[in-house]
Amino acid sequence: MQSLIFLALALVNIALLVHLTEKVLGYRKRWRDNRLLVNNHPEMKLVDPGQGLMSFESDDVTRAFVLDNNEPGASEPFLIRDDEEFDE
Repeated sequence: MQSLIFLALALVNIALLVHLTEKVLGYRKRWRDNRLLVNNHPEMKLVDPGQGLMSFESDDVTRAFVLDNNEPGASEPFLIRDDEEFDE
């Protein structure tokens, strides 16, 4: 009976060791991927490698306006408005 208990404890310890090793290796791989992605730039510290660099949500109208726009925009600041356009 004692040998069965010892065998069960040994198997549980081996399973726990394998699980913890997989967790540690996963954390290490994510840390290395993050480090390679951000390359120690301070502005990139909060970038999540799982999401990538460009990740945002938008509604259908904004998505269509941005992705289907083939006309180049004007090189002007956004806050300057013509009086004619403002009155309309």
